[in-house]
Amino acid sequence: MAKKMAIPWKFKYEFTMGGWTSNLKAYLYAIREKYGAEAALEIYERVNEMDDRIKNMTNTLKEVFKLEGNNGETFAQWWEVFWEITEMEYIIPERSKTFTRFEVLKCPWTTEPKDISVWCFLSLVGKIAKTINPQATLERPKAMCAGDPHCEYIFKLEE
Repeated sequence: MAKKMAIPWKFKYEFTMGGWTSNLKAYLYAIREKYGAEAALEIYERVNEMDDRIKNMTNTLKEVFKLEGNNGETFAQWWEVFWEITEMEYIIPERSKTFTRFEVLKCPWTTEPKDISVWCFLSLVGKIAKTINPQATLERPKAMCAGDPHCEYIFKLEE
């Protein structure tokens, strides 16, 4: 058997993350180009619903990092873990059990076509919020994909 090559973990991580990001955007762009923005978003949504992908990812991170609860604090903690894993830049200017506002300052998944810019909000972040608490509401007043300087998300729970 040949000696195994030693590849640095940082390189493996960056290669994997870059490939994941690049492929996700490429699929969205290719579907949009051939069938339109509505079809691209519909197919992306369908893929996320298959086998409860987003729900499973959300619960896996909650379990692995021992995130307890279903409130705004848990939502903020979940995103802190995800952003550290994906090396995204963010701030959380407001957080409490009933209200969390965060801003994503640098995102590798920013898409150029504005007509598919809701992919992240509706299918990803929205499903994560509803997995943490089905009673939560989520808003996205600003989005980099729509031309804003950062994304802003607001997670709310009624008391």
